[in-house]
Parts: sequence; C-alpha cells; structure tokens
Amino acid sequence: MYFPYLHGKQKEVLALRHLAAVLGTDGVVQPILEPVRQAATSLRHTLEACEAHKQQIWLVVNPTRQDFEPLKPAQSLEWGHRLYTSLPQRQWIHPVLSLGPALTPELVRRFAHVFGTRPVGIVVGHDAPPLHDVMALLGGVQVQRVFFRDAEPAPKARASAGTAGCVWVEDRRLPDAADLRQRDRHPFTDRHLHYRAEGFVGFSDYTTLPSRPDMPDAPPRSECFRMSYIHHDAQRGDSIWTEHFTGYRVSDERGGSRFDQALQCFRESLDRGDASFGPTESVRRYLSSLITATPPSRALSKQWEVMHHLELVSGLLSGRFAGHFPARVPEDLLGRTAQPPAGLSIKAGESPR
Repeated sequence: MYFPYLHGKQKEVLALRHLAAVLGTDGVVQPILEPVRQAATSLRHTLEACEAHKQQIWLVVNPTRQDFEPLKPAQSLEWGHRLYTSLPQRQWIHPVLSLGPALTPELVRRFAHVFGTRPVGIVVGHDAPPLHDVMALLGGVQVQRVFFRDAEPAPKARASAGTAGCVWVEDRRLPDAADLRQRDRHPFTDRHLHYRAEGFVGFSDYTTLPSRPDMPDAPPRSECFRMSYIHHDAQRGDSIWTEHFTGYRVSDERGGSRFDQALQCFRESLDRGDASFGPTESVRRYLSSLITATPPSRALSKQWEVMHHLELVSGLLSGRFAGHFPARVPEDLLGRTAQPPAGLSIKAGESPR
C-alpha cells in the first residue's frame, strides 16, 4: 500500500480529483492530505469525489502549515472539524491528528471526543510528544494508522503504536537543479519491495515533486518537467525512478521552445526497453500537447506530474503496468484529429512513440 504525503496545494488537490476513479478502483494508493489553505472549496470538491469513488484519504484535521501557522492549535482543529462535518458522506475519509510541539492534552481529548467513533490516524514528527502518552490520552479510540514522518521510527515508538499499522514517511531528496546537466535520471524508491519484510503496512514519501511547503519548486529555466517511471531489473525487481526532461540551452539555438524540446525527449524515452511510463493519463496529455503544439502552463504541468506519479505507482502495485517494457503509447491516447507540429512526421497506421 502506498501512502503519498500531500500538502493540499492546488495542483495536488486537482490531481487527486481527476484520479479519484482510477485510484479508487485500484485500491492500493491512500494519500495523506495535510491542507495548507483555509479556503476549502476546492479541497471539499476533491474529498467528495474521492468519497464517491471509494478512494481512501487520510485527512489531517489540525493542519499547521502556511495559512494555519498564525492559528492557535484549537482553532486549527475546529477548522478541520467543520471541513470534515461539511462533507455529505465520509465513509472513506479518515481523520488524522498531527502531533507537534504545540499539542496539548486538552487538544488530544478534543480530537478523541469529536472523531472517536471513527478509525483515525496519527502523524508523528520529530518534535512530537511521546507517542505512548498520546495513545493513553486517546483511550479507546481506534487508531488504525500511525505515520512516522521523515526519521525512521525507533523500535520503542513502533511498539507504542500498539495494534495500529505503522508507515514510515520517507524524506527523499531530489537532485539540485545545478546537478541536472550531469544526472537527469535517478532512483526514487524501491520500498514497495521491502516494507512488508520490515513490519510496515505500507510505504510513503512526499512524491516526486516533492510535496512540501518548505521546499520551493525549481526555477522555471532549470528544468521543464520531471516524470517518474518504472525501471525494470530482472534481478532486483522493478523500482521507481525519476527523469528530468529539459530543453537545450538557449545558446545552442537548435530551434523550438525549450518545453517542445523537452517533450521530444520525453517521447523518445518511451521506447527504452528497461523503462515504463505506464502509459498514464498524464502521458496522453503531454503527448497530445506535443502534437497540438499547445504546451501546458507551468502550474498545469506540475499537476500532471503529480497525477502521473500517483497513477504510475498505483498501476505498478495493482499490476496494471506489470511487464510493459517498453510501454509504447497506443494511438487512441493521442487524439486522432490532432495535427503533429513541424518536424514530427507520423505515417498512417503508425503509433507515435
């Protein structure tokens, strides 16, 4: 089971909404969602879509980032309570308590009183109070998942979780923009091969963005977009890698926009025999933008990156993408009425790759 940690940015909220049907059907991806905006209309629509498609979401109801930093902990929890109860149905939306330095016994008791009839989750950070004390305050509340953020949980902490399933939210650092010229592909994770043997009920990370308010996106000129892919290794098993697709330097003067050049590189990468990009819905959208010569905005491209990563991991775990090496893109994904841009010739009956 994959528990990607998302921080409720607009691109992530929209990505989840568009993928709710696919992820709900696969049933192997359960995002942890920590809101960062008090304006909750878009988030509410996404939660309703996830509920409609039986897509499980672990919703942090006492967020602390960005819009919630000035709020007192009790105010933040009441905001989460109002959001949660505003949902017409919430069978598949699980409330989560985030443990931080401002957490008080009164706040834990309030959480237990408000959400104690539902299976709940707990997020444990490096500055959290002792988990044993929090579990004691929660009493008979059914804690179903404990998410240990960043640092690998010590055996004592895992023991304090009791019967709750434990998940380690790993902090995977992506290469700096300055390193991309020398290293445009790098391993992201192979945790899906090992987490069960280590006693966890799933694996987790901040996705390939990464999804962190304190980690700004790379400057627009340092890269065009990045996509995760399944790297096939018959001996070690299939792992997830990330590839950065960039255009040529401006001084090279090779023609075309930098994003168009990056898209051409992405198209060519689909033929590699040891890599599978799905194909996902985002693959279709990127290739359609190549054919129609209408590149997406930077914000939309970032949304597609999140969509692609979540769907790719979901397809890997559910077996939908197993053995697709290379994953050539079917012709019907590209839109038959679209015209290819100059320099890209597609013959009749030939599938663009």
